[in-house]
Amino acid sequence: MSESAESFPKLPCWPCPHAASCCAYGTTLTEDEAAAIEANHGPGLLYRTRWGEIRTRIKKGRCVLFQNGGCVIHAESYYPAVCAGFPWIDAETGGPYEYDVDICGEFVKNPELVAIQRGRTLQTS
Repeated sequence: MSESAESFPKLPCWPCPHAASCCAYGTTLTEDEAAAIEANHGPGLLYRTRWGEIRTRIKKGRCVLFQNGGCVIHAESYYPAVCAGFPWIDAETGGPYEYDVDICGEFVKNPELVAIQRGRTLQTS
């Protein structure tokens, strides 16, 4: 089932009041997103895992695209789908994001969001 993150509560993502806790992990990119990032921001920001995924590098505990308090590509057309859907939609499957939503500080601050996420996951599985 494909859903839209717009149908769920809006989270304070930009600017993030939680020190960009989700940006601590970097993100998986599509080939097109990776190509656009390298074309616009230069080489060395991304790497390919041994499983073939393209991911953003981590520097000083945050994604390399997190600079001066925010994501430098947040408003760009090549903003990663994984980031845009988090923590509601898994961009890779189009279904619910089923991993640790607690990496989003808003979920820690507002436990009712976890209940929404879990209830939605159960209903759409």
